[in-house]
Order: sequence, then C-alpha cells, then structure tokens
Amino acid sequence: MFLSLLCLATQAFANTPAALEETLYFNYQKQILQPETTVSKSFQVFSSFEQKIFVDALETLVTEGNENAIETLHNLNPFYYDIIEQLRIGLLRLKTRRARTLSRSLANEIELSLQSKTADLRLVYLIAASEAELKRARHYTILSLAQEYPEYDELNFEKRTASAEAVRDLFYRSPALEDVLNGKYIGGIKLFMFCRTNRLYPCLMIMKDKNNEPVRDSNGELWVHKSLASAKTGYPSYKTNGNTPAGIMTIDSVMPVADQQISFGKFRRLILDFIPRTDSEEMLMSVLPETSRQEDWWKPGTVARDVGRSLFRIHGTLKRNEDESSTFWPFMQTSGCIAQRENTYGDVTFQDQRDLLDMMMLSMSLNPEYSNETKIKGLIYITEIDSENAPVSLADLHARGIQ
Repeated sequence: MFLSLLCLATQAFANTPAALEETLYFNYQKQILQPETTVSKSFQVFSSFEQKIFVDALETLVTEGNENAIETLHNLNPFYYDIIEQLRIGLLRLKTRRARTLSRSLANEIELSLQSKTADLRLVYLIAASEAELKRARHYTILSLAQEYPEYDELNFEKRTASAEAVRDLFYRSPALEDVLNGKYIGGIKLFMFCRTNRLYPCLMIMKDKNNEPVRDSNGELWVHKSLASAKTGYPSYKTNGNTPAGIMTIDSVMPVADQQISFGKFRRLILDFIPRTDSEEMLMSVLPETSRQEDWWKPGTVARDVGRSLFRIHGTLKRNEDESSTFWPFMQTSGCIAQRENTYGDVTFQDQRDLLDMMMLSMSLNPEYSNETKIKGLIYITEIDSENAPVSLADLHARGIQ
C-alpha cells in the first residue's frame, strides 16, 4: 500500500519538510507507474497532507498521458478524501473523458460548501481554473456559486507586468532582510529574476549580497545569470505543472543530495517556498517597496500558493534540448520549476546550477564548497516586465534604471 511509503520517507532524503514532501511525491509516482501495484483502495487513513501529494503525483503523470496513471485514476475510490482532492480527481476524469460529470454527491457537497460563503479559497480558485471543464460537464450551479466570491476573478492577474518604476525600486529599495520575516533570512541573498509574459523566452537574474549590495562581475558590471521559467505543459501558473508564478518566494537551502539527475541535473537543487498567507498579505507586503505594494505584478504567486501549488525548485537537468529552433534553446522546460542550462552543446559546456550555487555562497561570504550549500538562504523576486518576444537582456534592465 502507499501508506508504507511513509516509512521510506524517514530515510536520509527526508531530513527537512521539503525533502519529505518531494520524497513522498516521487515514491507515489513510482508506485503508480508499477502495473502490478494495487491502486483501487480508498486510502481512508491518508492525511490531508498525503492526499494532496498523492493527487499532485497522479495529476502530473495523467497530464503526461501515462496509461498506468490513467488506469489508477479510473480505479481510484476517493470517497474518504477531502472535498478539494475529490474535486481534483473528478476534474482529471473529466479532462481524460473518463467521466462526463462529477458525481451527484460530490457536486452537492461542493455546492453546500460554496453556499456557506466561507468555502476554502483553494476550492474557489480550483473551480475558476477549471471553468471550461465544468461548463462542458454542465455544472452551472457550482460555477455561479463560485463566481459570487470576489477571489474568483483573481486569476485574471496572470498577465500583469511591473512598471519600470516598480522594477527599479524592487532592486534598489526592497527592505533589508534583517527588517523582514522575523530576521530568518539575515545574512542571505536577494535574487531578482525578470521575465517576459511569454515564458518561451529566457529570463534574466541579478543578485544582491548579504549586505544588500548589488553583485557585480570583475568589470564592475552587474552579475547576470540566465534562466527559464516555462512549463512544458504551457499551462498558466495557477494550474498544477504550470509556469513558475511571478511573485516572491523564499530560498530555503538545497535538497540533501543531487539525486534524480536526469530530471534535476548533477548539482543540488535549490528549494523555493511561498511566503505564508496573512491578513491583507501583510507578511508579503513587508518584503516589497511601496511602488510594488501599489501594483499587482506579484499576485500570480499568491494565487498559485492559495491554489495549492508546491515543490518549486531551481535546478538543472541532464535531459537535452535537441530543437535548436526553440526560442529557449538550450534550456529545457520543466513542470513549473526554474530551469538552468546543463550539458554540452557544440563547444560549450553549461553548468549554470553550479555557477549559481557558487555565486550565492560567495555573496554570503561563504566558501563555495559542498558543505556550505545547505546554508544558502534568501528571497527570490520573480517579475514579468513586458510582453516583448525576446530573451530578457541587461539592456532591458538598464532601460528601467538598473545599472
């Protein structure tokens, strides 16, 4: 049974909450991919935490068209699951044409929850993100009830870009780390990643060191680092396995080991997490300068957080992009993480993750060595600056007053 995986998760990999979550996720996928595994149990004693991770793992494989995952979806009895995970399973069945409608009992439960006017925000966002599927299944009552919640329309913030003033102030006037988040990230770095709304083009990173000073190269120019925040599904950031959302996340060390190197590359991947939800987003506002507080460029991140997305990383990959005509070559798209270039293409060997880890450590006055990677911490600001169809360049930042 899948419950036995909890024992596996206590091994060396799961020495942090992030590692536990990731270990469970990949163990669930491993079990789903084994045809001989019994997958028709209802898993009554699954905790809410485990249910979500299991459905995350299942949804990824179903989205990829894996036949074993689709069979698992067909046989699964989610009667004892939380209402949100039941809805996710129901929506997957609608998308894969394994069902024409949600069960009447589930639809009734959702309607009652929405009628209470206190429904979980995640439920409202999930319904809004699945409007097309629910219309096709003729669940008009669910949609009309969800649309009474003001948050229903927040998914429209997906394409909000930051003004030039906000971009400049974000870099030069964002609060010092010792003044925010209870000082948890004192001595860390700030990473700024500027992207286009069209995520098929690479983004550009710059950094501030532990003293809140811009990181520069030996010539005095800003240190820059390319990256990609594009999902292979093409989904927006409010959907599972969609693009990396614009917004603010914490950088919380690295995974314990560089395992699963085909997917994540030769070097340890950085752990990203959302800033927790608070009243009026006071905690998130505390890390922003005033100009950004007046704008909505960061809103996709709060929506992605509240819809339940997780497992964000910065990582490389040993997979190769063989399509030199792609606008992001030689990057590889991910399932929502921030991608780094790796492998040898022609005469150039890329090891961007190694370069990034080393520069982060140097910027924290740490020797760039393996034992110090776990000490990496800070914030990452992910901002969409405009809709131009081109990689973001240093000239784009100069045009916005960042020198």
